Amino acid sequence: MTAHALVTGVLYRQPEQRMAKTGKPFVVATLKAMCGDGAQWWKVIVFSESAGAELMRLGDGDAVSVQGAMKAELYRPEGGEPRLSLSVVADQILALRQPPRQRERKTVERQPALEPLELPLPLSRRERCTGVAEPMLNDDVPF
Repeated sequence: MTAHALVTGVLYRQPEQRMAKTGKPFVVATLKAMCGDGAQWWKVIVFSESAGAELMRLGDGDAVSVQGAMKAELYRPEGGEPRLSLSVVADQILALRQPPRQRERKTVERQPALEPLELPLPLSRRERCTGVAEPMLNDDVPF
């Protein structure tokens, strides 16, 4: 049975790219997930090329969320109490806080001011239909 986990935390140290015995590259990282007052430490292993590239782009202290198959193992250090080792073989990586990128400054070219437009006078109905202007009537009106 495989258990899947979604773990969110911050990277502890820079992720490292390593080479498997078969010659296939993989990426390992340590994730610190806060749990109440304490912290859980997760070993993250990534075999996917795209997810590995995303993880390698991040650094120490960057917030990240990883998803994949998890494994919990019990081990006993020499002369110590039994401890729990948590690891996840991640197939999805999501950077929660993007690292800053250098931005290029864009120069804005100013355009010269536009000259005011002279609008034509409104056309009469006859001018619109025939294109011929009506004569101005200055006749005296008999009243």
